[in-house]
Amino acid sequence: MERTPSTMKRHRQSLVRRDRNRAAKSKIRTFTKKAVAAAEAGDFESAAKFQKVVQGLVDKAAKGTVLHKNTAARKKSRLASRIRTLRDGAQA
Repeated sequence: MERTPSTMKRHRQSLVRRDRNRAAKSKIRTFTKKAVAAAEAGDFESAAKFQKVVQGLVDKAAKGTVLHKNTAARKKSRLASRIRTLRDGAQA
């Protein structure tokens, strides 16, 4: 257990950051699921709106220390690919 004032403060800060990071990641996952669900339902306009929201959230998370920039790029790419695949499959 931490004993010095500086380590106690660092621990408090880490807990605050942990909650903030978890909330950001959770929001990204939630809107990603909404985008995929909309695309699976055939509502590609809503899927595109959710995808745009996800891209903004991911970029904001990558701007800080929540996500690595390559992880952010991968998440955006996989979502776009999945929505594109569903759209092409629905059109065929």
